[in-house]
Amino acid sequence: MRMASPAVVALAVVVAALAAFCRTDPLRLGSMVEFPGFVAHLVELPDAAEMPPHADTRERLRGAEIRFRGEVQGPESVAFDRLGRGPYTGVADGRVLFWDGARWAYFAHSSPNWTAELCGPKASPFAHFMQLVFSGDPSGRLLKYDAKTKETTVLHRNIQFPNGVSLSKDGAFFVFCEGSRGRLSRYWLKGEKAGTVDLFAILPGFPDNVRTNDKGEFWVAIHCRRGIYARLVSRNVGLRKFLLGLPIPAKYHYLMQIGGKLHALIIKYSPDGEVLDILEDTAGQVVKAVSEVEEKDGKLWIGSVLMPFIAVFDYAKASLAPFLPGCMGENAESMDTFARDYPGDIS
Repeated sequence: MRMASPAVVALAVVVAALAAFCRTDPLRLGSMVEFPGFVAHLVELPDAAEMPPHADTRERLRGAEIRFRGEVQGPESVAFDRLGRGPYTGVADGRVLFWDGARWAYFAHSSPNWTAELCGPKASPFAHFMQLVFSGDPSGRLLKYDAKTKETTVLHRNIQFPNGVSLSKDGAFFVFCEGSRGRLSRYWLKGEKAGTVDLFAILPGFPDNVRTNDKGEFWVAIHCRRGIYARLVSRNVGLRKFLLGLPIPAKYHYLMQIGGKLHALIIKYSPDGEVLDILEDTAGQVVKAVSEVEEKDGKLWIGSVLMPFIAVFDYAKASLAPFLPGCMGENAESMDTFARDYPGDIS
């Protein structure tokens, strides 16, 4: 039996030692060091062949207007009241703000335990966001709350990173996002399928919120497209844990998940799950990391959990050329750009 050369043995020992070091992280240098109970779970992403091939070759989101730059940090959700006033938006520190036509005014806060000390500029909720992104935690649930009886019912379990929920125009069903698995699911409220869940759409990236417009169509905000790195580590839990054990800031792992550069993607679906339109800014020149899209009077109000502004796109006036399957656009730039564009600390 032929013995391995000393060089091969030495290399194997080094690799094994490195793997053990990253797994145990004795010096507490890994990306998830702030979460000692961190557990990585298998994430079943759709096959590449199942991805929708559509792309906005005209990069129409680059024509969006940036509003309120520096006045709001992380305006994740955008809404208007029945009188058309607003927008209202929830920001990173847990407050809900209202635009009164001249300035941003306080409207509400997200918890009775809210304080400026707990939720102010020094707080870093994005660390928990990163933990969800990397863990694939399947403990998410879909809940129904009855305001009259004050009872809560669990409708669906084992969801990986549940997010936005939006009711269909006819009230027959609602859709909800599964962030880690990159899909839109449908929960039936009426008919023979009432109480069941099925697949509504496979998405090309990580969905955030979904909103229904006046026509009953669904605007889905895709946080970013998935990169090759995300696909590689989703099913290989051991590899993901090894990489997260390296002394690399979490924000760089995150950037590798999305292809190296913050960018923007919005998709409009019909009530039957058909792709109707897609809007992109693949290089993130104007719009980045979309978290919600609210359509009002022909304009799309675009929020972002990471950005310090709201983008507004005049959808009614835009030249809506047909979108075509093909190249998804260039999406590579230095990852150092993230540290410059994103003022928060998610390391």
